[in-house]
Amino acid sequence: MIIGDFHVQHILKAYSQQLSVRSRISKDRVNKQDGQKDEVTLSKESKKMLVVDKIAKELIAQLTNGSQRNETSQAILKRLSQEYGRPLDVASDGGQGIAFKVLGETDGGVKEYLAPAENNQLEKRLYEMTKSFVNEQLI
Repeated sequence: MIIGDFHVQHILKAYSQQLSVRSRISKDRVNKQDGQKDEVTLSKESKKMLVVDKIAKELIAQLTNGSQRNETSQAILKRLSQEYGRPLDVASDGGQGIAFKVLGETDGGVKEYLAPAENNQLEKRLYEMTKSFVNEQLI
């Protein structure tokens, strides 16, 4: 059997058309898979808790950076001092956390710095107290 040039060209043309159809189909499959994205929805309560958490962190940062304290931060620090039983002040601990200081009751000067274990407990309590204060008062 003899195959002429016409038949060879016809076969090559049909083969190239099949390849182009396959490539288009594979592109469509890939695009459909890329279009499916994970979606996360948060409840209203979760969004509220995220906002409360963000505001609480900002208030604590304001307390520790030494800037002028507003009424809210003063009220939170006063509550913590009352709960602790002695007047407290807070400052940044060189980027490692918060350093609590016990103030003198008469002159307001630093009486003593707290031990690291007690400092960590007060830091956690300050965070919890700030979150509850923000949740009650501001939101």
